[in-house]
Amino acid sequence: MSGASNKNGFALGATRELLLPAMVVVGFILYYFGEQPMWVVFMVAAPFVALYALAPLWAARSLAAFDRDSVRILAQRDPARLRARYARALGMRLFAPPAELAERKAMVMLECGAFRAAQAAFRDAIEELGSAASDRVVLGAAHASFAAGDHGNAIVYYRRVLKGVGALPGVERKLALALVRHGEDLSTAVEILERTLNEVSAGEARQELLLTRALAHAKLGDAALAQVALTSALDQCEVKGDAAKDLHIEVKQRIEAADKHKRHAY
Repeated sequence: MSGASNKNGFALGATRELLLPAMVVVGFILYYFGEQPMWVVFMVAAPFVALYALAPLWAARSLAAFDRDSVRILAQRDPARLRARYARALGMRLFAPPAELAERKAMVMLECGAFRAAQAAFRDAIEELGSAASDRVVLGAAHASFAAGDHGNAIVYYRRVLKGVGALPGVERKLALALVRHGEDLSTAVEILERTLNEVSAGEARQELLLTRALAHAKLGDAALAQVALTSALDQCEVKGDAAKDLHIEVKQRIEAADKHKRHAY
């Protein structure tokens, strides 16, 4: 995890920065309005000072414990348990650096299917870290944006990852899907799909790529190539899953619309 300071220059979460002002306010009220002796004021102030001093250690241990437990929970595919574990990580949530906290929150939201919330949390992490944001954080933002249907931002983030680490087949495939969905740079998307189809031999993954290629050709106005890709996709297996079904429907509609337009032209 990155140890970079956030854009405001704070090393820890804003909660810690509030402890000392809160201590001063409480002490002022006790001494001047409550007319309590100074030893009482010091006794009340002591927990604030102790918590301020121990907050970095508590935050670090809470982060480490959450990271350790989240690996096991993620392997068990239990989003509800992951969310409950995040809620119990008080040291992390109160005193961890904002970017570190935002990254964990985004991961939890993504696993729980709250894609918009995950996207917002990843964006917060990237804004806090700036150019120091790790490729893992940027990739998480890309996946969350894609899942939320924000393909424009997904494209930006996927390209940023590829620029930083070079060719990654899985990321390139996601970029191609986002480009086709967004209707942007379709020729590049087709090139990526042609290349990655050689790496996926069969099954639903290959079907998704073929359906996406069919949609790209349809958007480029080539109904014949779209039909070829669609036929190949349907030969793979039964169309399953909402994403594949939506692709199938859109491709069919575009091919039918192109055929109708062609008939009317004659």
